[in-house]
Amino acid sequence: MLNYIIKKFFSGLLLLAGLLALTFFMVRLSPGNPAAIGYDPMKSPDSMTRLEKAWGLDQPLHVQFSAWMSGLLQGDLGRSYANNLPVADIMKQAIPNTLLLTIPALLLQIIAGTLLGLVQIVYHHRFADRFISAVTLVLYAIPAFWLALALVMLFSQTWHIFPSSQMQSFAWQEMSFWQKVGDRLWRLVLPVLSMSLASLGVTSRYIRNGLADMMKKTFITAARARGLSEKRIIYNHALRNALIPVITVTGQHFPALISSSVVIELIFSWPGMGRLMVLSSFARDYPVIIACTFLMAVFVIIGTLLADILTALADPRIRL
Repeated sequence: MLNYIIKKFFSGLLLLAGLLALTFFMVRLSPGNPAAIGYDPMKSPDSMTRLEKAWGLDQPLHVQFSAWMSGLLQGDLGRSYANNLPVADIMKQAIPNTLLLTIPALLLQIIAGTLLGLVQIVYHHRFADRFISAVTLVLYAIPAFWLALALVMLFSQTWHIFPSSQMQSFAWQEMSFWQKVGDRLWRLVLPVLSMSLASLGVTSRYIRNGLADMMKKTFITAARARGLSEKRIIYNHALRNALIPVITVTGQHFPALISSSVVIELIFSWPGMGRLMVLSSFARDYPVIIACTFLMAVFVIIGTLLADILTALADPRIRL
């Protein structure tokens, strides 16, 4: 098992290194000059040249990459071109906000998807099974950004139930602790639903199909012969063996949630890494763009690695 984990870990490191190099050179070779943002035509004409020199943009690309990697290995992500703040300080504010969206969305996807899959297998080939299959298929086909806009139009603009944007109310400073908790949870509803509704359909289908195959196994027939009820057979015997595909698909959906947070955070004005990456792209803030890509890649690799480890623990044959 240890060898399996070590192999997965080093393959993740190689993937991360390749992604970093590709992102760095693609960003640096893209059109535009970050120094043009700080250029003031009323000042000296060579002010742009001085900015390029101060930021190291006048150096060859391989020298810039070596300097950035050297700083990264020392825990230095550089300084933002847009506001001259350390990138690490900017990311410390954005990372918790992104995790505040993605973790509840992932938990909702797993729990709701598993429950829906159980309902489908209990009422196999009946109306509830067909209805849930149709609804989850439609949700899976809808893009996350369209679903987010539809939820805002319905629950915010039409019914005025949930707020349409921002992470906290304007009166946040005057609220008590529990009022702040309630306000934050209330504002999480729409973005979390936008991120998780499409994915839970996949989880429910994995559970349903896995249980449907499991119910045909010999040990299930033996359990029926012992007189066990159908629900007890499903919950106590079949479900545990059908959870392996769910672990796998969860590891696949965590990267999808991280990537969808880019659009969702922009729609709901949520100050996370996704929104920060988009705004930094408009400003050509290279250090922030690369740092966001790096940290998102780290989250994706960690999620995939954990899914592989849990799957191997659940099914030892995978390690072979």
